[in-house]
Amino acid sequence: MARARRPSMDHNRYGLDGMPISCRGADCDPVTGLPFPKFSAAANGGIPYFRVILVVLMSAFVGFFAWQTHLLG
Repeated sequence: MARARRPSMDHNRYGLDGMPISCRGADCDPVTGLPFPKFSAAANGGIPYFRVILVVLMSAFVGFFAWQTHLLG
């Protein structure tokens, strides 16, 4: 006769460390329970003016297709 699984051993609700997934914060890995690395805002070394460059390129892309479909002259 087959036995029913115990609800305490449901692998969909518990991580590898045995703690319930729902009890951890959003800054932890749901399986291992290890905290995600934290980065300070001062350590941001991204491309300067990236948003401006991105908006210009997106506008050029939309403008090109508007011109090709004769929406603009």
